[in-house]
Amino acid sequence: MRIKIRTLTPIWTGNINRESTKLRETSIIGSLRWWFEAIVRGLGGYACDPSSENRCKLDQKRFQRSIKEGKTVQEALDKQVCPVCQLFGCTGWSRRFRLEINGIHNEDIEKGKGSEAGLRVNTVFNLKFIFLSDLVPEQKWLLKKTLWIIENYGAIGGRITWKPNGKWGTSYGLIKIEDYGEFRQWDTFSDINKVKTWLKRNKELIGKENDPNWFNFRFYWVVEGRYLTRKQINEIVKRDPENPKEYLPDADENFDKWLGGCVGVSKKIFSFGNPQKVFGYVRDDNELNIIYQRIQKLFDKNINFKRGYEILDDISGDKNG
Repeated sequence: MRIKIRTLTPIWTGNINRESTKLRETSIIGSLRWWFEAIVRGLGGYACDPSSENRCKLDQKRFQRSIKEGKTVQEALDKQVCPVCQLFGCTGWSRRFRLEINGIHNEDIEKGKGSEAGLRVNTVFNLKFIFLSDLVPEQKWLLKKTLWIIENYGAIGGRITWKPNGKWGTSYGLIKIEDYGEFRQWDTFSDINKVKTWLKRNKELIGKENDPNWFNFRFYWVVEGRYLTRKQINEIVKRDPENPKEYLPDADENFDKWLGGCVGVSKKIFSFGNPQKVFGYVRDDNELNIIYQRIQKLFDKNINFKRGYEILDDISGDKNG
């Protein structure tokens, strides 16, 4: 199964030397997983952090015992593994698909470390999904909606926080899916109510809760047609304008420093110059209101500020292609 993609901005996927020499499947898979996790959490399910100590692991003895007791593979998985790891894999369970990138030529890549490095704008290429086992209808629905949300509200690859500032930086990771191929029908195989029911049952069987610091799409926000410079982002997160590595005295330890990040920890605000778009995420409704007020103050009262839970309500229909 293939989807046809056109780049709206460069896409950057670096190697161990932080050089962009090709578009790497592992980076694209990582982006897909990150958004898939957020949507599962936003719809009430549990999605582990694969980098945490509490990440999913499939106990093979327990799994085989469930099969012998008459459980299906899916039922046995639901007792141990979150919906994301069921698709993307975890210790003891392989990813259910392979991903290949087709149609990119050598001249489509600006190689190196600089601000223009990466897959060039207006490059058209294919992502080829090779499924190694069938998915349940709810998984198909979630994967289709994940692709749609990435296209309309997200980004893929690395460096999407590397913002223009003087002579360096650019916007990365925005795409247009020109053809969904067979995926176009995948969100007709289930509906949001069945998906929520499956996610709820899986969460109850696993018996785990999401860390509130993890990306939950319910608390995503976006402003389209607007752009933030790095200086403006620093103003929102209350960094010291004279010394941007430090925070202002009135910065909130729990919120502002989490929002603004630090060395090795990304900001939670992402800004793009062309096409203009600003999005990010927080952890609860109160923080959504705080970020709305700060964005509104920086721009004006007429901003189109859209919240993640509103988008999740929108995708319950069939109007998204």
